[in-house]
Amino acid sequence: MKHLTMAITLAMLVTGCVHKQTQSVQQHEPGDIKVGKSATWNEPYYPAKAYAAGIEGVVRASYTVNSNGCAENIKIVSAQPADVFERETIRAMNKSCGMEPTSLSKIITITFRLNGGASMEEVPLIVDK
Repeated sequence: MKHLTMAITLAMLVTGCVHKQTQSVQQHEPGDIKVGKSATWNEPYYPAKAYAAGIEGVVRASYTVNSNGCAENIKIVSAQPADVFERETIRAMNKSCGMEPTSLSKIITITFRLNGGASMEEVPLIVDK
């Protein structure tokens, strides 16, 4: 049994991933910059080392959307803890498309939870009228 547990843990570390989901995002309030169609977020994998160590965290990233509807100019705004989830956040964001193009920066919060994998929430931008 001990060898089986060790083999499974090693397999998780080698693959570098534990959990992945995709979701459609359509959450907007009046006054928000609206997305014209459903965006497909490539949710991050839960890094195997963080999962094995029992580490949870939150990353906030800013980005713009290019003329193809894909995220670009991705920058990490904050990460707790630091140097754990940032690389996977950027990898997933680089594959996120289907959004309305805009040069205005957007913010997304990605929460990594051991019992729920990674979840993404776009922070709505309010446009002054």
